[in-house]
Amino acid sequence: MGLPALLGVVFAFVAFRQWLRHQRWVLVHRERLAAIEKGIELPALLEEPHRGRLNVQRVLLLSGLIWLALGIGGMTVGAIVLPDPTMRALPDAPPVTAWLAGLIPTLVGVAHLIVYLVERGKAS
Repeated sequence: MGLPALLGVVFAFVAFRQWLRHQRWVLVHRERLAAIEKGIELPALLEEPHRGRLNVQRVLLLSGLIWLALGIGGMTVGAIVLPDPTMRALPDAPPVTAWLAGLIPTLVGVAHLIVYLVERGKAS
């Protein structure tokens, strides 16, 4: 199965789910209109299931930890590999300080975790 076919299947799945969700709301709408016409008290409007909602706090925590792990891992590997004498013997070896590039994803992870902690403090 090629990439275009895989993307087509994913798109079709997402479109079908959206269509089903729309059909469900059309049915709810029709039921409510029928209840209004008959003078019956309207039933409570069902909310979307909670599991369908995106939990931003969990996403912030997870992405922060992933970025932090990638950054620290990159810096660790760079600090171990780059100073190695066999690496330094290569004609176009990167500079020894190239391990500092791992600082960027580390700081992105720290920023995610700070936002997570600030938002968690607001909620409690």
